[in-house]
Amino acid sequence: MDDVSAAAVTGPVQWVRSDQLLLVWVRGAVDPAQADLLEQVVEVAAPDDRIVLDLTAVTFFGSAGLKFLATLGRRVDRPVVISGLPDFVRTVLVRTGMHALVSLPTR
Repeated sequence: MDDVSAAAVTGPVQWVRSDQLLLVWVRGAVDPAQADLLEQVVEVAAPDDRIVLDLTAVTFFGSAGLKFLATLGRRVDRPVVISGLPDFVRTVLVRTGMHALVSLPTR
């Protein structure tokens, strides 16, 4: 990533965008309190971006997280790749059918 075009490197939602790669790290609870930060990620995503979403440090994943993934998934032309997936988030994604919209790590 020689040419970083945009970045947010503080807070519970951090991201860096370079060329056609958008890396996103989310920490803590993914709930309505983070909705504005998650919306910033959606706004910076381009349709041809490859998006990697690291959820390693997530402690809660509610409806705001599901809405974020659905909105982000509609914005880009390829599945969002999720890394560092806690078991409880995997369960939420599978039970809601959202796992079909993203690329989950294998166990």
